[in-house]
Amino acid sequence: MIDEAGRLRLIGAGAAGAAFGVVLVVLVLSSWTPATTTVLVVAGIPAGAAGAAIGVVTTLRSWRAAGGYERSVAAQRWVADNRVPADVPAEVWIPMLQAQADREGAGWGKVVLGTLWIAMTWSMRDQHGPLVTTLLIGLWIGMALWGGVVVVPRARAARTLLRERVAALS
Repeated sequence: MIDEAGRLRLIGAGAAGAAFGVVLVVLVLSSWTPATTTVLVVAGIPAGAAGAAIGVVTTLRSWRAAGGYERSVAAQRWVADNRVPADVPAEVWIPMLQAQADREGAGWGKVVLGTLWIAMTWSMRDQHGPLVTTLLIGLWIGMALWGGVVVVPRARAARTLLRERVAALS
């Protein structure tokens, strides 16, 4: 069961995916044609819809890989509290914390891609103008910051908690 916070996360994932889709298509097309309203309507809106769908599906798949939304949220809460409730058996908490720890690679991927895309966008600033360049760099900075400030530290904290709890079992 997905609660209000989960629905808001899905909306956020859809909005971010839509923004990414529109920006990417406008960026690519602006190399050949000016970014006009027609280009935005003909190519940007479908790309935004596809990006929104991809964002939502990716989030749902992430939750499914972690055992469902409720389990994913519970594991994130354990990581934030730096403890697993004593009544949760190891067969349950080990895979849940491992799923959280495994997200570190995705976080670093966001940082690396964001950095590369910032450099690429900056190198093409004469082609796209100041507004598109600023919007793109803002998008890439946001993605890189999310990966580096939220995803990586949470994954590392999950790995540390997992290590500590497994060591306590021995």
